[in-house]
Amino acid sequence: MKQDGGPIEKYYNGLQGIWREIDFRRPNPMVCAADIEKYNLTIQEDRVYLFLDGLDDRLDNVRADVLQMQPFPTVKQAYARVRREELRQAVMLSNPDSTHAAAMTLKGVQTDSRQIPTLKLSKPGESFDDGRNRTAQKTKITKESGCTKCGNPRHTIETCFQVHGYPEWWKELKARKQAGRGKAVMVTAEPELSLVPQDE
Repeated sequence: MKQDGGPIEKYYNGLQGIWREIDFRRPNPMVCAADIEKYNLTIQEDRVYLFLDGLDDRLDNVRADVLQMQPFPTVKQAYARVRREELRQAVMLSNPDSTHAAAMTLKGVQTDSRQIPTLKLSKPGESFDDGRNRTAQKTKITKESGCTKCGNPRHTIETCFQVHGYPEWWKELKARKQAGRGKAVMVTAEPELSLVPQDE
């Protein structure tokens, strides 16, 4: 599979679909924990090479950068690095009239233990939505279609934590929300710095 001038997201998602199918049809045959880890690392490394091999020629420089990363990156880390470069090239190669109108924002992508920022572009005339206004994107859940277990109108029984169990991140999120309540942030302006001593 090759990128063939298409968007990097489409190429990466296509590879992910193929790899999921391979993993399903040909599961890891190892039994020993150390062997399983070695096998998974080898597969991960091979997939990084396959991903980089299918990239367009215009991304040769970033391909070399990814191969020199220490420690050797995962597929997600390689994708994040290549995607940043592709977006940078898109901004640099865009026509000068629309460059000032393109809005760029940083959006974090969590990979392993590090947060890797990526760029998100909106073209002139498009409204920018960073995902915070999810009510417009989702269909509103009415009280009639809410959860029949806990009565919460914001979800259904299919996604109710009381029925299916709470995820690992739930306690941390709840603690963060409670810790953030009641705190006000005060912004003050610092006086201008001057190299000349001021008399008081």
